[in-house]
Amino acid sequence: MQKKLLILAPGLCLAALPGWAEDLTFTHPSGATATFYGQLNLTYQRVDDGEESFDDFVDNGNSVSRLGFWVDVPMGENKLRFNFETGLGFKTTSDTNQIDDPDWIDWQRTDLRKFEAVYIANFGSVWIGQGSMATDGVAEIDNSGTSVVGYANLPDTAGGYEFRDGDTLSGVSIGDTFKDFDGSRRFRVRYDTPEFSGFTFSAAYGEEILAEDDDATYYDVALRYAYDTDVYKAAAGIGYAWKSDDDDDTEQLVASTSIQHLPTGLSATLAAGDGRDDNGSYGYIKLGWAGDLIDYGSTAVSIDYFDGSDYVISGSDSKSWGIQAVQKFDDYNLEAYLGYREYQFDDDTGADYQDISALLLGTRWKF
Repeated sequence: MQKKLLILAPGLCLAALPGWAEDLTFTHPSGATATFYGQLNLTYQRVDDGEESFDDFVDNGNSVSRLGFWVDVPMGENKLRFNFETGLGFKTTSDTNQIDDPDWIDWQRTDLRKFEAVYIANFGSVWIGQGSMATDGVAEIDNSGTSVVGYANLPDTAGGYEFRDGDTLSGVSIGDTFKDFDGSRRFRVRYDTPEFSGFTFSAAYGEEILAEDDDATYYDVALRYAYDTDVYKAAAGIGYAWKSDDDDDTEQLVASTSIQHLPTGLSATLAAGDGRDDNGSYGYIKLGWAGDLIDYGSTAVSIDYFDGSDYVISGSDSKSWGIQAVQKFDDYNLEAYLGYREYQFDDDTGADYQDISALLLGTRWKF
């Protein structure tokens, strides 16, 4: 009975949502505006580690539930913007595991996603505050329409679960063995150039101020490209990041690209990353299709494959495949999704790691 309720929970949330979401933008006589936004993204999660299966109703770590607002202040030809955004502190798909049962609601300061200001002028954009580093998102460019339930960052689906060595938990988790090395959010200063023929260059310097016991400094640079026509929608990015710590200096190289052929709906996504310094490397590919099967909104389906090596220990192999489906309901600002993924890990220690499978079934509502 409990399992049936967990499976039905996303649908019950869908039925409780309003059939519309107003534009929550308010304008001051001076021309300044405040725009509020958010999303609720709850999912049924089922994970099988080869010996036991686990069911839960949680927040989707691929795109967590959140609330935020933008304040825009015009300054002649320039603009000053302020953004605040926070997660809601719900237990996520990446928090669940075989050992602990985290509280369903446990908001902490690390759930703060953004509190930043940006000045936009003809020389580019200058950002200051908690927000995206230059390489944030560079490894995860995805035009498939299914990233809400599966994309290059595989640990978001079930990263806390450990592989079993025989019937014993090994201490090696999905989160340890499938990193995509994408950038993150820090308290930083960042500069973006204006767009030149679709290209934008970014550079950032930052520190971690929300999590404890992290005194490192972070630097990164990135180059992005976007191309949109009536036939193709394409994007690409490449970035390099440095972490400087007294005990552990690391470097990471990441890149991704995604292109969709709009007349057919076919898409292809590629990503790759190298943790340098023996921290692992990987390649990722996703093939997808999106189109209008029903009148309610577009349908998107995809399959993907991840092939990594040298995570945790030199000579290891990390492999995963997944399938995703997303149906939009435009009148509700809502997406219903289903995703399935299998994770495989192997190394030269003689351990007999069992495969892990994970399923997500949920809905995301935006306003």
